[in-house]
Amino acid sequence: MKLVLVIIEGQLYLVGIVAIFIAEVVFLSWGLWSRRPIVGLVAVFVLVPLIRTTVSAIRSCFVTIRAPEGLLLVRSECRALHELVEEIRRAVGAPRVDAITLTGGFSAKAAIDTPGWRLRRRRTLVLGFPVLVTLSLPELRAVIAHELAHFSDAYDGFAAWVYRTRAGWLALQTTLDRRLATPVYVYWLLRWYVPRLNAAAAEVSRRHELVADRVAAKVAGSRAAADALVAFESGARFADDMHWPAIEVSYETEAEPPRPYSEMLTWNARHASTDLLESVVADETDPGDTHPSLRERLARFDEPVRIPPPIARSAGHELLGPELETLTRRLDEGWLARHGEAWRQHRAEYLERTTTLDRLTTIEAPSPGELFERAELVETLHGSDQALPIYQSAAEQGHAAACLAAGRVLLDRMDAAGITLVEAAMDRDDRLVPEGCRILAVYYTETNQELAARKCEWRAMRHATRAHLAKQPTSPS
Repeated sequence: MKLVLVIIEGQLYLVGIVAIFIAEVVFLSWGLWSRRPIVGLVAVFVLVPLIRTTVSAIRSCFVTIRAPEGLLLVRSECRALHELVEEIRRAVGAPRVDAITLTGGFSAKAAIDTPGWRLRRRRTLVLGFPVLVTLSLPELRAVIAHELAHFSDAYDGFAAWVYRTRAGWLALQTTLDRRLATPVYVYWLLRWYVPRLNAAAAEVSRRHELVADRVAAKVAGSRAAADALVAFESGARFADDMHWPAIEVSYETEAEPPRPYSEMLTWNARHASTDLLESVVADETDPGDTHPSLRERLARFDEPVRIPPPIARSAGHELLGPELETLTRRLDEGWLARHGEAWRQHRAEYLERTTTLDRLTTIEAPSPGELFERAELVETLHGSDQALPIYQSAAEQGHAAACLAAGRVLLDRMDAAGITLVEAAMDRDDRLVPEGCRILAVYYTETNQELAARKCEWRAMRHATRAHLAKQPTSPS
């Protein structure tokens, strides 16, 4: 009830804001029509921007929720999955699911979109490919039951209303900020009201998540539901911390772009240690969270928290069979279309850097400039720890940029010895003052030395002013 009142309050605010915008447009239009000099002069300059802002504000009140992006899984090709979803839908008592969409992320979601040409909302079950190849079939049943519970009569209209209200406020704020046209009264209203709306909506969202968990336990069993939560969280961490970082740097070892989704067919995302288990259940629920903490959710199942056991076949293999390979290829092709060219460019740059570094390494008596170039390549390819001694060697030979780089690396480690090196670099080469001041200001800010940070900013501003004046042509005498 509290959230309903907050939403209704916000709707009234939105109507009031739009009404004021319309009134301003009408007033300025009247000034032009009646030939009021002052009003007409103001209208000439502000009427068109104000009309655009008003139209944008009105449109933000009628947010259209777009359909989720991904591969549409048609029934003829994924019949077993559709039948499973239909079976669970009946058990949950949820309304008809219009579509199942496959995405590349480690996620599952009950999505509602509002196409402009349809009166009825469209319900889509979104499943991530990594979820299908990580969870067992009972665990996937629990995940699907949880998501379909959000489609039931208890959530459908209300959840969509909450979503549209929050999206409307966000769209209005974005529109006004983009046009630099946020009146003071609107600014203060947004600052005061939106946090209240988010807090109230988050509380209701957490409560709905716990209800959906109960539905998942009822459909799939409390043990499978609990294991699904742990396997889902640990798998998502494996993807974020291990799989995708390895894909990003694969150009260092592979001659051809990777097939990230094909690699998921044999990955070990279910592998979890005791430390990882303790980590995933360590967080507490914050007031602004839309989901309860994993610890709180697992406690509701009345099951011992454990590392989910290994599985012989994933749910994706059991449900999709040969079609899983086809979907894998389509996802890989989509990834290559988006990232393949950038990957090849990174590969070419990497090979060029390694070739140059090999050449510089063989020089018996390198100059300071060659040492600096070598240090930059080492830092790019192997990290700052290996590059620091080379930077320091070049700095000792008088190379100002190397002196600055060595100071930067030390300050990144919170080593105050880097201050002297940065100051020396700026003294040797005046062109390094802007970057040196930036490096020092960051360090002083992070170490709570606000006055020293401010002095660095002033020094950089004075340097920029002098440089600008030096470029100005002198007038003839």
